[in-house]
Amino acid sequence: MIRTTTVALALVVMTSVALSAQQQTAPRPPATYETSLVGTWKALHNKILVMAKDTQFPDDKLSFKPHPDSRTVLDEFRHVTIGLEMTTAQITGAPFNYATRSAADASKPKTRASVVAEMEAAIAASFAAVEKQPSPALITWIDHQAEHYGKLVSNYRMVGIVPPVSRSGRGGQ
Repeated sequence: MIRTTTVALALVVMTSVALSAQQQTAPRPPATYETSLVGTWKALHNKILVMAKDTQFPDDKLSFKPHPDSRTVLDEFRHVTIGLEMTTAQITGAPFNYATRSAADASKPKTRASVVAEMEAAIAASFAAVEKQPSPALITWIDHQAEHYGKLVSNYRMVGIVPPVSRSGRGGQ
C-alpha cells in the first residue's frame, strides 16, 4: 500500500513538472530597432490618451493655458490627434493637409468626450500603420509628440493635479 501510494505520488509530481515545463512560454526575442520604435510610439500615445480620459483633471480646467500664446489643454490633445493622423498619412502615403484639418477642428465640439473619441480613432489607425511599417521618420514624430506630452504634464502640475503616470500605484511618487 505504501509503495503504491509512493509510486502514485511520484507520478503526480512528474506529471505536474512536465505540464509546468510545457506551459512555460518561450523567452521573448530581443528588441529590435523596429520593435523599440513601435513600443515607444504606443507607450507615449497611450499615456497621452490616459490623460485625455482622466477625470481627475476637471472639464472646467480643459480651457487652461499657461500663457496667452499657448494652446489650451483641450487644444493640446487635439493637436496630438492631428499629429497621429499626419503620421498615419505619411506612413501609408495618404494625402494630408494640415491647414484643412486644423480648420475642420474649429467647428467640432470642444468636449473631453469628442477629443477622446477622435484620439482613440487616430491611435487605432496609427498603431496599425506603425506596426505594419515602423518608419525611421517616427523618431522625429516621437520627439514632437513627447514635447506635447511634456506640456500636458506641466499643465497638470500648474493647476495642482498630479499626472496619471506619477500617481501612487502607477510607478510614481
